Amino acid sequence: MKRQSGKMTFMSLIAIAILAIGGYMAFQYIGSNLEKKQIKKEIFDTLGSTRGGDRDDAALMAVIEDVLQKHEIEILDIAARMEGSVIRYSFSYRMVTNFLFFKRDEVVEVADQIESYG
Repeated sequence: MKRQSGKMTFMSLIAIAILAIGGYMAFQYIGSNLEKKQIKKEIFDTLGSTRGGDRDDAALMAVIEDVLQKHEIEILDIAARMEGSVIRYSFSYRMVTNFLFFKRDEVVEVADQIESYG
């Protein structure tokens, strides 16, 4: 029994490998959820800083497209329109997360509005 103290057995090696893979997958899952929230907040903040009465629908869609391209994701749909003093916008994109043994392909759709000046 004294000879075995401090040595790694085959089963303990497998247990450490499973824990490491599980930790990596959890890290990827949490990271993808945080990135989805970050994209939504960043578009809201960017539209909030560039809003105004002189903006048309094409300029608003260009702002959203610039933010999505910065994150290097596949853009599926972008729509933005000015309705009185409210900017209504929606967008969707495809996000691929690599979980080491498989990839998760997810389509994210966001629809929101923000008050505009003027």
